[in-house]
Amino acid sequence: MRTHHLLAVTIGIILSLTACDLETVDGTDPVDLIGKPTEVGAPQGQAVSKSIGPQGGTLATTDGLVELTIPAGALAQETNISIQPIHNHTPNGVGTSYRFMPDGQQFAKPATLKLKYTDAEVADSAPEALGIAYQRTDKVWYNVPGKSLDKQKKEVTVPMPHFSDWSLFENFRLVTSTGKPLLSYGESVTMQIMELAPLTETKEEPLIQKTSGANNGLKWSLVGGGTLKPSGSTATYTAPRSAANPNPVTISVGLNFKNNPTKLILVKELYIGSGFVKVNFLGKDYVFSSMTVLDDEDPNYSSVVGATPKEVLQIEFSNGRKGSYPFWYSAKGNNCRVSFTLGGNQQYDSGHDWCNGEDMIADGQVVFEEYVPGKYARGTFSGNLIKYDDQCTKAGPAISGSFYVMSARTLVPGI
Repeated sequence: MRTHHLLAVTIGIILSLTACDLETVDGTDPVDLIGKPTEVGAPQGQAVSKSIGPQGGTLATTDGLVELTIPAGALAQETNISIQPIHNHTPNGVGTSYRFMPDGQQFAKPATLKLKYTDAEVADSAPEALGIAYQRTDKVWYNVPGKSLDKQKKEVTVPMPHFSDWSLFENFRLVTSTGKPLLSYGESVTMQIMELAPLTETKEEPLIQKTSGANNGLKWSLVGGGTLKPSGSTATYTAPRSAANPNPVTISVGLNFKNNPTKLILVKELYIGSGFVKVNFLGKDYVFSSMTVLDDEDPNYSSVVGATPKEVLQIEFSNGRKGSYPFWYSAKGNNCRVSFTLGGNQQYDSGHDWCNGEDMIADGQVVFEEYVPGKYARGTFSGNLIKYDDQCTKAGPAISGSFYVMSARTLVPGI
């Protein structure tokens, strides 16, 4: 069967990579995007609506992540109020952005906007660094003053004088000069503290990169292999020249501020080597970082693989390109085959073609956010998998994850 041959060849390539130097992958520096107009977010999912009049009222999204409270006297007449989730293009944006309609609606008294966040969304920063911004008609995002933070409820609140597109963002973030979380063996990268807006604002200001407001008492630290050389608000990290343990390495910096008691710790994880594949399946998180590869020597039979001696996650595809691929039982056309093998020969996949003449396909898709043949692939996957046996059903456990992997042709030139 072609699938098993492909897997065997791919695993063989993985096992030969641990001491190889990698070619640097071109990446977009996120700093270049700061302070510029951004795209207007496209709608994602369903809007929620409610008619609210002069008496005031509250509207919230069904997932509870957004709550809008309009006080009595803010509206002169009954108005159909809507909240539409949209794609987030906010600089340092966190989570989903939201479009409040009718667009441009002004209030006689400010409404109150409350946005929730998760621990994962502030893993590389801190809740205290969160702010809320809105996008003006010139497509530039502006910080909103007057925020309050409730760390127990994990929510940020600001006064809202009018409708537009609104979003959470991080005032501070630790970024790299390459803009990617993956380094080649021996590669060096500059770490930089990005500041978009001060922690406390008294007026609206555009989100533009600024010199950090932190004092000179910055405390840099490194957990993992390689070397870190701090220099004020920047630091140079050089990856080890062979397999890193642990992988990823973790770089952090503690910030203190003048005239502000708040202390922040910014964190950045960097993967060293051939890349990473992250998976959440059957209630457990898996991170593959030492045995990962993009095998695309034959465009018709390509795969992304993350493995340990006990588990193997494989995404098979053909003639890859940027875009979305639905789950299927094989990697043909515009489809992907996803399989996950666990210890004890437990195998799950994205579909079967032997169910009494009927194809049984799981629900899900693979999204290639970036794909450069012979170089690297970056993307996500989500849906459910079916146990690899005679079960003729679409039902199965949910799976989700992300990947950023180097091509074997980059890792081992000439293959």
